[in-house]
This record gives sequence, structure tokens and C-alpha cells, in this order.
Amino acid sequence: MPGESGERTTAARLIQTASFAVAAGASLVLMLFPFLLRHVQGAMLHPALSILLLGITGAFVYGIGFRPENRWLRILFGPACAWTLMIGGALLLFVR
Repeated sequence: MPGESGERTTAARLIQTASFAVAAGASLVLMLFPFLLRHVQGAMLHPALSILLLGITGAFVYGIGFRPENRWLRILFGPACAWTLMIGGALLLFVR
């Protein structure tokens, strides 16, 4: 149907914009306010930040509109995986 493709495009653009905005905001917070991580235990900091930063990277890649040809990279840098990694990393960092 013609209306559905337009709605999907609008929704996809909204998700793309939101992904870029959240990734930019999260990376700015981590760069400008690193003291927010001072309460995180040392043993948990590195794995949680790795997961969070991989999610931020995926959100940036999806947010700028790059679409890898490789199926696995498309999944890794897609919004579902990126958001899951960002939320999971943030939960590991900030939920005790």
C-alpha cells in the first residue's frame, strides 16, 4: 500500500534521528562528565562501558544513515541492537 511505505519512511527517519540524538547525548555526557562514573566498581566499569560504547557506535552508524552490505553488520549496527546495547550498558553502570 502506498500509505504504509510513507509511514515506514517517516518512522524510520524518526528512529534514525532519535538514535543519532541519543548517541550524541550519551557520548557528550561521558566526555564532559566522567565523574558520573566514580561510583561504579572497577571490576564492572570496563565491561559495562564496552557494552555501552558499542551501542553508542551502532546508534551513530545507524543515525548517520550508513547501511552495511553485510547482513551481520546490518544487524549489529541496526537500531534494535544498538538501543539494546546502550540500555544494557547503562543498566550495568548505574543499577547496583
